[in-house]
Amino acid sequence: MNIKNGLSGLVTAAVFSVCLFAFPSGAETLWDGQPAVVEFSVPVERVEKASISEDGLLWIVLDQQGRAELHEMTRANLGQPVQIVMAGQVVLHFTVITELESGRLRVQNPHQGLIEALEPVQ
Repeated sequence: MNIKNGLSGLVTAAVFSVCLFAFPSGAETLWDGQPAVVEFSVPVERVEKASISEDGLLWIVLDQQGRAELHEMTRANLGQPVQIVMAGQVVLHFTVITELESGRLRVQNPHQGLIEALEPVQ
């Protein structure tokens, strides 16, 4: 092994090590160093109430089990990017900065398929 290849390997190992420590433990990372998005699926059956406000926002209130699952997911993924999927649609995409306990979700520009899936609980 020559010195050039040895130094190249050392630099690669150092950069890889820095990338591993740059994200909270347990977070998956993609090859480009960006954290993987945590996908959280909410079955329509977990919705207690849904309504559309005058300004076109869809408000969703989860039932007790849905609130508990959302709370646990946000607690386990602080600082991580998350997308919430409902009725096959990504309804929210955000980075978790605090644990969510209320179970209330606000969806801007809801997809028609989601609205139709939630009609029985509106």
